[in-house]
Amino acid sequence: MIIKTKALVVKEYIVGESDKYVTLFTKEYGKIQALAPKAKKADKGFASATQLFVYGDFILTSFKDTYRMVSAEIIEMFHGIRNDLERLSYASYMMEFLQYVTEPMLPQIELLRLALVTLQALARENANCKLIRRIYEIRALGELGFGVQLLACVECGEILEEEENEKYFFSTQAGGLVCKNCKSYYKDHSMINYSTRYTMQYILSAPMKQLYHFTVTKHIQDQLSEICKQYVPYYVDKEFKTLEFIKTLF
Repeated sequence: MIIKTKALVVKEYIVGESDKYVTLFTKEYGKIQALAPKAKKADKGFASATQLFVYGDFILTSFKDTYRMVSAEIIEMFHGIRNDLERLSYASYMMEFLQYVTEPMLPQIELLRLALVTLQALARENANCKLIRRIYEIRALGELGFGVQLLACVECGEILEEEENEKYFFSTQAGGLVCKNCKSYYKDHSMINYSTRYTMQYILSAPMKQLYHFTVTKHIQDQLSEICKQYVPYYVDKEFKTLEFIKTLF
């Protein structure tokens, strides 16, 4: 069977002297692994198209559960990422994250769109990699069904008023905000301000193309980071090698 699909290369590794296996996150078929014969050789056509972060049009043959690459045409390579160690490191983490949370043969188009706009954001000059990481994590978990609950108390259902001077209580165990009366049920609760709550609401609901077109204060970014440090490992039980590398450099 012949498969034609748009896909993002989320992992690559060499097999033998010149072949490659690539993990593709496809639009129609979700995550699949394909053999790219002779891809290590620059004169064979697959060398560029099978690099990490490449988004392109791919034609594959499939037999049972195996896939073999027939042709590949690059749409975007995200050159800006490859020229900077920090951006490269964060982009690699996001691909490792994506590979872990996706399933074979399960289309997740919104996650693919998120990956593409995230790579575009990282490719820009002066990209705020730390903020981009947190936006990506929050939105990705939302697309996976683990979005934080921000409109009402998770425990009692009380609608939480939106006031600029209001303080809110966030609990990872609860999965979102809890009211003043219910916060004692959750020992892990922490206080956040209105601007942080609003920012998270925006991240979860903004059109994908507008997701990275805003800035926040350092205080808000710090609060987002503290939330993600608890929330992401709670739902994604994996230690990512790229994060350990990032910690040693930045």
